[in-house]
Amino acid sequence: MPTTKLERKIKTGSKEIKKYDAPRSPYQRLMESDALSSEVKTELLRLYNPISLQHNGNKAILALREAVAARLPSDSKPAA
Repeated sequence: MPTTKLERKIKTGSKEIKKYDAPRSPYQRLMESDALSSEVKTELLRLYNPISLQHNGNKAILALREAVAARLPSDSKPAA
């Protein structure tokens, strides 16, 4: 999920103003950094597919909900 990161704080008297960067996903931040070699970035580009990531994440959440529901007593199961 895209998030914003604090870039700087500006102190004006007793007031503090916070400046944030534009929202970007961890993948975007990683691809913009110089921490990875171009070969690794190329491989990540080949593997990155946001649709399949979303689908796999949704499947994992559903499996977790089912596992939790199976462990709860029948009278205290949450509404779906």
